[in-house]
Amino acid sequence: MNNEQEKLETQLERSEFFTHTLLSQYSTRINEIESFLYAVIDILIQKGIVSADDFAKAVAQVRQEIVEKGESCNPNLALRMDREQDDEFIPVNCQERLPICQAVCCKLDFALSPQEVESGQIKWDLGRPYFIRQEKEGYCTHNDPETKGCKIYENRPSVCKKYSCAKDERIWKDFEKMELNQEWINHYTQQKRPKLIG
Repeated sequence: MNNEQEKLETQLERSEFFTHTLLSQYSTRINEIESFLYAVIDILIQKGIVSADDFAKAVAQVRQEIVEKGESCNPNLALRMDREQDDEFIPVNCQERLPICQAVCCKLDFALSPQEVESGQIKWDLGRPYFIRQEKEGYCTHNDPETKGCKIYENRPSVCKKYSCAKDERIWKDFEKMELNQEWINHYTQQKRPKLIG
């Protein structure tokens, strides 16, 4: 990547932060307006001007129409705030398990922290700020398709650094016997949305 491309990428990232900040502010304002609206509705119901049943039916109908038309309002972005790890970390011999699990943990979905986004070393999904970017096969974009290892291991997200599959029932039905929870894996790690490639 040349210098001009790097500058452009920096500007795009800055503009995304700005846009997402504005979206969050507008969401807060919408939530406030919603509170006032519901207060007015409560007063109308309490005074007997409209019945609760009629109101509930009208709301359900409008809600369904909004969903069907794809007009719901949500910035759909997330940033992760890390906390101190409460659980004891259990080391796992990944090399021993990799032929069985096929690095399924690299298909888990999670939001990045502000520090990880700003570092520029971890790619996030431009269609779902600021979630880890996943390819069409469902794997994290930093997962090496050949080795199933992490291509940015030293700079991987803190979620990955702290993660141990030893007690993760999503992954293992029986950790000791290396028996995968194939039902959960098949259901929750399949592609559910368009992925950004590259």
